[in-house]
Amino acid sequence: MKSYRMIAAPLLLCGLAACNGTPTNGLIPGSVYQLEQLNMVKPTGSAFTQDLTADYRNLANYEKGEYDWNAQQVFAKKGLAAAAGNAPPPERLEDWSFHHRDHAAVDDLAAARTRLMSMLASDAPVRVPQWSSTAQTNFDCWLHEQHEGWEIARIAECRGAFMTAMDLIYAPPKMAAAPAEKIAPAANPAIYMVFFDFDKSDLSPEARRIIASAARAITAGHESKIKISGYTDTSGTVAYNLKLSLRRADAVEQELVRDGVSADGIGVDGKGEGDLLVKTPDGVREPQNRRATVELMLQ
Repeated sequence: MKSYRMIAAPLLLCGLAACNGTPTNGLIPGSVYQLEQLNMVKPTGSAFTQDLTADYRNLANYEKGEYDWNAQQVFAKKGLAAAAGNAPPPERLEDWSFHHRDHAAVDDLAAARTRLMSMLASDAPVRVPQWSSTAQTNFDCWLHEQHEGWEIARIAECRGAFMTAMDLIYAPPKMAAAPAEKIAPAANPAIYMVFFDFDKSDLSPEARRIIASAARAITAGHESKIKISGYTDTSGTVAYNLKLSLRRADAVEQELVRDGVSADGIGVDGKGEGDLLVKTPDGVREPQNRRATVELMLQ
């Protein structure tokens, strides 16, 4: 998770004293004081810092549910900083220890952070504050989970959400209709992606947050078509995976409806093992293939 460096020195997670139960820079193992504050605070500042407040709150509460006391405190402190109108920076790789170091994964994170910092220095936090917040908080989530190194599905979920948000931020702008003619709908729709645990169709807190972002875009815009597609990895039979992929798509649809989107304009499809995000042989449990997408087609 993120270390908080807005005021104090960097909070170095696991591998330092904090992971052995010794407080580091104000971290008190087992304490939820900062999270309780964050859950009650009314955020101020820009749309970006307010979105960061909500996203860090979700991450802190998730880590509390995982009994990761140090991580939930770090996220809560960052959420409180954002609530006060101050945008905390993304984590630096050099502030973390990577046990059983996976060099390819660390290189992937380093490239992602370079891309993220470039985005944060642009107009994106003002132009698309929610997607910018989604990118930053999922990068920190990805970094934290890679640091722990054992929750493979969670690593893939946070990485995938980061990549999707960055792609949305830099998607080509849609053309306005010319006065004398109607422009056809964009060929490349906005796409939101969520991931699932093995053989599951229930939504994680992170998936619900991403779906809520899609719902806000839908209700604020003029989408004429919403397409939800569910997918699986190649583990299991083709027939079973078709049914599982449809259950995943149905779960996303139900969440969109709960978030205020009319079911009338939603199309749902189960793709099973078709169109793998990561190409694998049959019988492989690949976390990034266990997903569902929400495609928004503009009028």
